[in-house]
Amino acid sequence: MKFRHNICIPVVFLALVCLAVGCTQAKLPADTKLFLVGMGPGDPDLITVRALDVIKGADVIVCFEKSRDKYASVIGSKTTITAPHGFWHNYGKKISDIKDCKAAEQEKAIAPKRDAFIKEVRSLVAEGKVVAVLDSGDPMVYGPWAWILEELEDLNPSVVPGLSCFNAANAAMKKSPTISASTKSVILSANDWKGKKDTIDKLAKVGASMALFTMRAEFDYFIEKLKAGYPLDTPVAIVMHAGYKDKEKVITGTLGDISGKIKDRPFEYMIYIGDFITYKQKGRQ
Repeated sequence: MKFRHNICIPVVFLALVCLAVGCTQAKLPADTKLFLVGMGPGDPDLITVRALDVIKGADVIVCFEKSRDKYASVIGSKTTITAPHGFWHNYGKKISDIKDCKAAEQEKAIAPKRDAFIKEVRSLVAEGKVVAVLDSGDPMVYGPWAWILEELEDLNPSVVPGLSCFNAANAAMKKSPTISASTKSVILSANDWKGKKDTIDKLAKVGASMALFTMRAEFDYFIEKLKAGYPLDTPVAIVMHAGYKDKEKVITGTLGDISGKIKDRPFEYMIYIGDFITYKQKGRQ
């Protein structure tokens, strides 16, 4: 199965990238041919210099189609492999052990494509090619490509850290979730997953600040779960399009009234809850 494509972009964008990272060939570790690269959230200018260096030194780029379009000015004319989103779903599970019928059928469909992808990456590395797998945000925080570090462990993969949307959302709020009157901790979580015991309602009872990666989950579902542990007057912030200068938006309220303040919700948003949202250090007792 072939996933490869070629992309051509205006020379002006490539020139800008060269100015950013230097026009000489990037020097990558000789013993590493496979990289998992964090590309940061939001606008492309949040990509790190190290990430740009790895991309420049790579022979082949692996990414989702959306990422290929978003980072076209960075990828340039390099050969790319575009992969479907579902490779990480049920990775490592036998189809016979998947209880959900729909999930089992999805795994039957995706498994051959995943196997073909793995085979192609191994073949490229065997040929001496440097392969860079691009992931938005921080690839080690709910990243859909983290599974390759286990599957291709023998290829000695290297991870290039990237800014998370958590970092970008903190900046958008101009608040630190680790600083408040009564807490110093922040819990990172996502939608409740089957088989996992750290459900949102249980985490809410800890009382720490919380940052939720929504990832298409129902907004009202999160809010109802949070009510199991937080008072209704607890401050809440919704950060939309974190890291995008032209689209970034922060809406604040309380657990009791935030639902009425949110109308259209994009895919990219985070939910924060905790006293840190309204906390002022100056004048504290």
